[in-house]
Amino acid sequence: MKRTAEAIVKKKAIMLNAMEVCFGNISKAAKMAKITTRTHYRWLKEDRQYAMESEDLKDICFRSRKEQLLEIAFELAQKGNVTVVNKLLSLYCKNLPEEMRMASYQNNVPTRATVKWISTPQDPRREGYVKPPEQGRGGG
Repeated sequence: MKRTAEAIVKKKAIMLNAMEVCFGNISKAAKMAKITTRTHYRWLKEDRQYAMESEDLKDICFRSRKEQLLEIAFELAQKGNVTVVNKLLSLYCKNLPEEMRMASYQNNVPTRATVKWISTPQDPRREGYVKPPEQGRGGG
């Protein structure tokens, strides 16, 4: 049974709404919309507008879910749950913005780093080169 273009547009709208309700979970949304996941993925390939709306919805759902989880985690952290605090810090510090990462790198010079002052050029082609003294092998 061939579907009309109008019926397909309605099914796509139903699928997009179901994706929003299911926080971007394609399998659950497809069941709610009474289509197969293959149909959804075919629509993504065939319909650029549908693909863009689907991607936008997934992004919005992801951000919404992330904010909900962070709120719960912060509430637990305020109640003194140290495990949650430690995990939040590790996750947050894992994805520092590039400027913060570079500032951290520049401010934390490794302790083993030593600067050796050299008063004479070390390249034999340069003027002022001083040949280093030869070291014997100690067998006198």
